[in-house]
Amino acid sequence: MAETQEIRTVGIIIIGNEVLSGKVRDENTPFLIDSFNRAGLRVGEVAMVADIVPRLAEVIRGFSARFDLVVTTGGVGPTHDDCTWQAVALALDEPLELHQELVNRIETRSGVAMTEEQKRMALLPRGTTMRIQDGRWPLLQSHNVIVLPGVPSMVVGRIEALCARLARPRPWLATAYFTADEWVCVAAIDAVVAAFADLEIGSYPVFYPADHKLRLTFEGPDEARVQAAVAQVSAAIGADQLVRVTWRPPVDPAEPSA
Repeated sequence: MAETQEIRTVGIIIIGNEVLSGKVRDENTPFLIDSFNRAGLRVGEVAMVADIVPRLAEVIRGFSARFDLVVTTGGVGPTHDDCTWQAVALALDEPLELHQELVNRIETRSGVAMTEEQKRMALLPRGTTMRIQDGRWPLLQSHNVIVLPGVPSMVVGRIEALCARLARPRPWLATAYFTADEWVCVAAIDAVVAAFADLEIGSYPVFYPADHKLRLTFEGPDEARVQAAVAQVSAAIGADQLVRVTWRPPVDPAEPSA
């Protein structure tokens, strides 16, 4: 993947038996989804896969073909259960080679020569590059697959730096809150979905005490289209049922304004 290639879609793969067995709680997925969406990138799918090389390679291969960028976390250490790079090499049909630049970097930072066992961490698919190096561990990329450690503190800085490079305008997002139950609004929702197929429309019933019972979201790059969709559904459900509409413009990655 060239630096200049526009990245729009991302697939996330969380790797490790320890996550699937509950021994380690996954903290990376919420952070990654939030970070990429704030950067204007669409997360298309999240997979959680065990340390099984053939299956992991199958998932990586599929994600690499379907998404502009694939990000994996976990399985990059020197021990027996760290098999992510083997799976990446298999998925991308690249041989594993000792990445001498990574070895040099680790040895320079630690001040100690790596053992043969430790050098397993530097057996990477041919052509793997170090894209971001200003931290404890570099951001390593093979084709369009970025491989990160599973430790959340080592993910945060790498992803923040990556998102700063890849950020693009976010779509307009309008959220409309209604006092009506979703159950009685299905026809109105179906009609607006049919009329605005270019928008992503979500419907979320609310069951906890609040000033609304239904939340509808409308997302797309054209502000006028989003406004029109909100107007149509509000008229269909009833203006007296509308509590408020909040907006998140594409130029503002912070909280929506009322």
